[in-house]
Amino acid sequence: MEKQEKVKALLLDGYKCSQAVLEAFAEDLGLSSDIARKISLGLAAGSGAGGECGAVSVAYLVNGMAHGFSHPGDPERFRVVMRKNIEFLEKFKELHGWINCHELIGVNILTEEGKKYVKDNDIQNKICTKLVEDSVQILQELI
Repeated sequence: MEKQEKVKALLLDGYKCSQAVLEAFAEDLGLSSDIARKISLGLAAGSGAGGECGAVSVAYLVNGMAHGFSHPGDPERFRVVMRKNIEFLEKFKELHGWINCHELIGVNILTEEGKKYVKDNDIQNKICTKLVEDSVQILQELI
């Protein structure tokens, strides 16, 4: 339960969903918190383009770092990472129905209206904390 508590605290401290999830695994993956936050920032808010939730997108990085290879020529490790990604997506969709940021939170967070809605309705606390906690839980099961 430690990682779920950490990821929730990070999110509520103002870090983005992708940052919180990767930082929860940073030490396990040999990353500093600073590097984890920087690497994952571009995945926040649906990669800044309204796509997959950052808590989903960063799972691919975690799976790659936990199960991947750094030199070509290991097709089995590639298959493992792809299988883990698919398992993650299936479990996340089973819990939340969607993987798209805007559909998960019900608003386009990249617009001024969306930002106001998120703030006024405490979406980060009401919805996003559950998404990052579930992401971490699923990743812990897969790693």
